[in-house]
Amino acid sequence: MTEQLAAVARVAMRWNYRVWGFGEAIALRGLLRAGDRLADPAMPGFVHGVLRTWLGRGVARSNEDHVGAGRELVELYHRLGDPQFLDAARRLAGLNEWFPRGANGERYHRADTPGWRWQIWVDCMDVDGPFLAALAQATGEDRYYDQAVEELLGYARTLQTDGGLLHHGFERDSGRNGQLWARGNGWALMGLVDTLALLPRAHPAWTELQQRTTALAEALVPLQDESGLWHTVVDDRGTYLESTLAAMAAYALHEAFASKVLDARRFADMERRARTAMHREISPDGELRLVSDATPVGEHATYASRPFGVFPWGQGPLLLALCQEA
Repeated sequence: MTEQLAAVARVAMRWNYRVWGFGEAIALRGLLRAGDRLADPAMPGFVHGVLRTWLGRGVARSNEDHVGAGRELVELYHRLGDPQFLDAARRLAGLNEWFPRGANGERYHRADTPGWRWQIWVDCMDVDGPFLAALAQATGEDRYYDQAVEELLGYARTLQTDGGLLHHGFERDSGRNGQLWARGNGWALMGLVDTLALLPRAHPAWTELQQRTTALAEALVPLQDESGLWHTVVDDRGTYLESTLAAMAAYALHEAFASKVLDARRFADMERRARTAMHREISPDGELRLVSDATPVGEHATYASRPFGVFPWGQGPLLLALCQEA
């Protein structure tokens, strides 16, 4: 297990981090945990270098930073005690708060960009809520819990169907768009679980968030393939099997059981099968196989034809899940 975890981490460090692109931050989170498990300072050192570059460039200088590694800024503040990281996290939270608000409390992150101005994406559920909840814990300022809840609930209320699954996107003037994307539902599951694990149970929104998390988990159970994977359009068995939701579900369900967000008796089999499938798709070199390329909101054919490759949104969840076993 130690050698495999190290191999997966080495692959994650090969990526040319754009600072920031969708799905990059989770790999840094995984590297921090892998470094702890392996007692290897190179991995947190790599993350420190990436985030120092961000600090030097200026955190929250544009809307592009909305997918930045906010949780990792807070984590480095805890580890190093350097107030620059906490100050940067506060600026990033301020950027989020400045974004235009939709009818349900969702935030339009790219109001600066024609064509994307009034769109939201399910990916952001793994970014905003957990980051802001972590910032609330770090600062002792409950207003960040409230901001986390407003943004996460806004996304869930806007994107989640009556059946529990979430659409990839939403546009203010035309409604929900995209497909019931497997990785998108993985982002949602991780973001909900990680936020609930930090949110005080006395918070008025805890119950609704937990109910929505349960509904999502329940919806995923019958759609899991006998292999333990899910189809990339999660309710369409005619689309190919893809591995990121398996890695994300393995991680998120394990965390949900540990924090008592979800009942292990109801979902342990799904977690076990997802974790087994995830392990089966790890190459000898530490690459997670069957990971689809970045997937924009689009028609059905867009999802069904994305090529496979090696990406941080595969290596990151894989690292997090493997660290639960180390």
